[in-house]
Amino acid sequence: MQLQVQLANFLMDNLVQSRIGFILFFHCWQPDEIRDFAQQFMKPLHPHLIYHQFQQMHQVRDWQDLELRFLDHLQPTLAIYVDMKCHKAAALLEEASREQLYNQHYHWLLHGNVSAIDFYNFFAPFNISIDADVSYLKEEPEYTYSNSSVVYASFDVYSNGRIIGGQLNMTANYAMGCDLSGCERKRYLSTLHLRSKYRHREQLTDVVLRVATVVTQRPLSCPDDQLILFLSQENDTHIDSLARFGFHLTLILRDLLHCQMKFIFSDSWSKSDVVGGAVGAVVDQTADITATPSLATEGRLKYLSAIIETGFFRSVCIFRTPHNAGLRGDVFLQPFSPLVWYLFAGVLSLIGLLLWVTFYMECKRMTWRWRPLDYLPSLLSTFLISFGAACIQSSALIPRSNGGRLIYFALFLISFIMYNYYTSVVVSSLLSSPVKSKIRTMQQLAESQLTVGLEPLPFTKAYLNYSKRPDIQLFIKRKIESQSQSHDLWLPAEEGVLRVRDNPGYVYVFETSSGYAYVERFFTAQEICDLNEILFRPEQLFYTHLHRNSTYKELFRLRLLRVLETGVYRKQRSYWVHMKLHCVAQNFVITVGMEYVAPLLLMLIFGYILVVFILLLELAWHRYLTRNKRLTL
Repeated sequence: MQLQVQLANFLMDNLVQSRIGFILFFHCWQPDEIRDFAQQFMKPLHPHLIYHQFQQMHQVRDWQDLELRFLDHLQPTLAIYVDMKCHKAAALLEEASREQLYNQHYHWLLHGNVSAIDFYNFFAPFNISIDADVSYLKEEPEYTYSNSSVVYASFDVYSNGRIIGGQLNMTANYAMGCDLSGCERKRYLSTLHLRSKYRHREQLTDVVLRVATVVTQRPLSCPDDQLILFLSQENDTHIDSLARFGFHLTLILRDLLHCQMKFIFSDSWSKSDVVGGAVGAVVDQTADITATPSLATEGRLKYLSAIIETGFFRSVCIFRTPHNAGLRGDVFLQPFSPLVWYLFAGVLSLIGLLLWVTFYMECKRMTWRWRPLDYLPSLLSTFLISFGAACIQSSALIPRSNGGRLIYFALFLISFIMYNYYTSVVVSSLLSSPVKSKIRTMQQLAESQLTVGLEPLPFTKAYLNYSKRPDIQLFIKRKIESQSQSHDLWLPAEEGVLRVRDNPGYVYVFETSSGYAYVERFFTAQEICDLNEILFRPEQLFYTHLHRNSTYKELFRLRLLRVLETGVYRKQRSYWVHMKLHCVAQNFVITVGMEYVAPLLLMLIFGYILVVFILLLELAWHRYLTRNKRLTL
């Protein structure tokens, strides 16, 4: 019983250091030994309360459904002690290997009396993972320093993944001396204590990781070497940019882990949400990780874990404003509100009336030397003088009286102020970016008469098939189904961008990470500023995914976070992914288009027509008066 007390002290110290409060014992002890062992756990000597349960291995007929029958728990980690001296212990450990229970959710404490080499040979065929928390405990009687003490040697046990070629790793950790009163760490058996768990296990030199990779711009019938060469190249970043961006990040991860990789190529992310393609390969665990970032949808997160953001998805519709988008005559009225225009017209009318009154007083009430004219100007003439002053035009009719000249001074002063403000606003409006289309949403685009083309990308087709948005459903009905038999519906990015440039009003839907490169290549700086852009689908982040139960989850997350923190990810992303177009309006001269000049020409034409019409009326009226006068004579 003396050894039971020391073992209890050792296990208590191990659980406290591991911050675990639940343990299950698989043993073949006698009832009195179980009682004494449990009492040692509950002694006041130990301030930490450990919940424990004992399972006599002799009473178990078989170990099928081991996790369901014995290990069902709701704790983050459950400690499991196995006495390997019991004859049924080997069967238990083999069943745990078949059910893949050597992972981070279980803290295994395997207590035996065989040598480390014998244990290694016994445990080597087992399916143990890289995140396993397995310790082999062995008594070391040669290091006993008193009659009541026992030294326990602890070994850290894990594998990089036996399924993909990993070998069992067993590292001596420390030697702990325990007596009846407690335990004391005697010495370290290696430098394992100086490193964290995953710092010790970061080198995957003996495994071949299976990596699911999407290739959309090359046929899958090509040899793997050619596909890898295509993804590895750094030229033509607009071709399959997202897949190549993820591939280069995966190569960086490979260098950090010092492992080998086997690439599993697919032409799509998935056929449905979680079936087929690269995503489906990770879901059914034929691949360990996806090299190409993918969306973290609700359905996928039931099977996958998004470990880190590694991309950004943005799909847009671009088009140039069609020539018949409408005239913009309102730009000449925008500087002032309607109330200001009305008040200004009222002030000009009032000044025109005052000028007529001034001329009348000078002609009728003053002596001849104060008269500026031999005749009295009509009211229409004074109104014309007032309107001409507002247009910064002078007048040949000037009153001689001081009051009349003060009226002129007030007229030209207010006209000067209004004119300068008006022209500055109009000029800035005309020299800004040319007219933009009023189509700003997918709903408006679907209801328009514009022709649409799309880039033939798998995720664009999948979005059109599965989206429930009403505006997308209308877009499909009005724009897709009506052109379903047309060869011009699905166009490569280069051809689609060229059509947008050459055909104002043509709409092209593409993914920005690759399509913006074509826009920058074929469009001038002014044409880029003229483009209209509509968001095709909500902007979403891309993530690198692993299976939800993957044992590499934490290791890959730490390594990719390192890539993110050092700026390597930002450098790769800025090189491969184009997220916005740069419009620099200062680099070119903006010309005023006909959409602004046409209203002025129309005003001029209608003005001349009105003048000719009034002239004809005057001539007709004059002829009528002349004829009546002759008849009276």
